[in-house]
Amino acid sequence: MTKTNSPPRAATKQPTGFPEGFLPPLGTAADPPPRPTTPPPPGSGADSESPVHTPPNTGSADSETPTTGSGADESITTRTYRNRRRAAVLVFLVLAVIVLVLGQVMRDRKTAGPALPPAAAVTKASVRHTINKVSPVAVGGFAVAGGHGPVLGSAGTLRRFKVAVEERIGRALGGDFADEVERVLGDPRSWTAGRDLRLQRVPASARAEFTVYLASAGTSEKMCAGGGLRTEAFTSCRLPGRVIINSARWAAAVPGYDAPLAVYRAYAINHEVGHQLGHGHEACGGRGEPAPVMMQQTYGLKGCVANAWPYLRGKRFAGNPID
Repeated sequence: MTKTNSPPRAATKQPTGFPEGFLPPLGTAADPPPRPTTPPPPGSGADSESPVHTPPNTGSADSETPTTGSGADESITTRTYRNRRRAAVLVFLVLAVIVLVLGQVMRDRKTAGPALPPAAAVTKASVRHTINKVSPVAVGGFAVAGGHGPVLGSAGTLRRFKVAVEERIGRALGGDFADEVERVLGDPRSWTAGRDLRLQRVPASARAEFTVYLASAGTSEKMCAGGGLRTEAFTSCRLPGRVIINSARWAAAVPGYDAPLAVYRAYAINHEVGHQLGHGHEACGGRGEPAPVMMQQTYGLKGCVANAWPYLRGKRFAGNPID
């Protein structure tokens, strides 16, 4: 039997899934085997297809999915710790600065010495220091205080005076007499409170309206008698341009005055200077009332209470005139 050769069967072209004329990349099967409709039996080896496993989102930097879980907790904890550490460092630095500043202030205070008194007190002290540096000038048995004193009072005509201490009394009694006169006349209850006059002590070489003398009992008696006044060497007196203070009264006041010596001294100065300023004697206003400064308190208070000042509570205090 003769074998007839049949013409070759055209190969059936299987679809590849690629456009015609497209060359698949190397290593890619042109005709992948069809997918079986039923799973292969186990153990089929290389022909078995493992299920595709999609890895979970790990939250990498390129992921737009918000980070959650333990990684986020660790990040929050780290930021909290850093913030607390920064706050602690800042507090420490602030405390260190405060300690340094306080230490510097304490060192400055120690090196600066004691605090200075107010400006007014410094000025007054400086004036007094200048006064004490100027030697008194001897004039007729009296030592006239040197230098210029401060202006006493804030308004009114300036009236100048000198202060002289009998030489034989010496510094034992009259060393601070000039300062005491200025203290009394500069008191806000004294004559300058009326704001119609001011007072200033001047040295021997300057012109002055009057002089305040501190004289012994015998000398004061002679001085007062020279102007027609009898004091029996007991009281002080005033003559035109001369205020004469009896040193015995200055040292011990008078019996029964019932007030400190400083009060009597202020009374003696204000009373006699009051005469120089034009004021006459006045009477006690009644039992228990303050004695007017122009009352002759050296001879007794007549039921009044000792008082050294012409102004009380900012107002002129005066009694009825008696001469």
